[in-house]
Amino acid sequence: MRTVVHNHNNLTYQDIDEVVLRARAVLINSNNEILLGYLDNTYQFPGGHVEKGERLSETLYREVLEETGINIERRDYTPFYQVKYYSKNHDNTGVNRYIEFNYYLIYTDKKYDLNKRKLDQYEIDNNYELRYVKLDELYDVLEQSKNDNERNVRVYDDIKNVIDYYFEKYAKKS
Repeated sequence: MRTVVHNHNNLTYQDIDEVVLRARAVLINSNNEILLGYLDNTYQFPGGHVEKGERLSETLYREVLEETGINIERRDYTPFYQVKYYSKNHDNTGVNRYIEFNYYLIYTDKKYDLNKRKLDQYEIDNNYELRYVKLDELYDVLEQSKNDNERNVRVYDDIKNVIDYYFEKYAKKS
């Protein structure tokens, strides 16, 4: 597993006031398409934060089902890529936050099912969509939808780094 750490303010774990753990699914089908969520003008991998008492693999299962309607097999998934952010004064709240994104590679030809989704209010209000994107077109799609939203830039950099690592370790880029 590759781990990337962003800690521009040299925070220690003792400096952290709040910890957020997230699981993200990199869902790839046999047509070399990746399933992405599209919300608030930003593409993202399906997934979300760990709720109290959950393991990361349980979060992965729950979030994929809630956001895509896809029932992935219940098993202990292992992340293949991880990004850690140490964020000083996160979003100008005065809170130092540690955010950990764990990315799980899942090959599936199961189609998303809008009738089985259970979106939260934010996802509903912001018209959360699902889109299949050909892997060999992904960078162009991201570039075309890129805007100057700081979160968008960070998320797209993470997506590109995760997919670059996927090609390096698991597949050949066409």
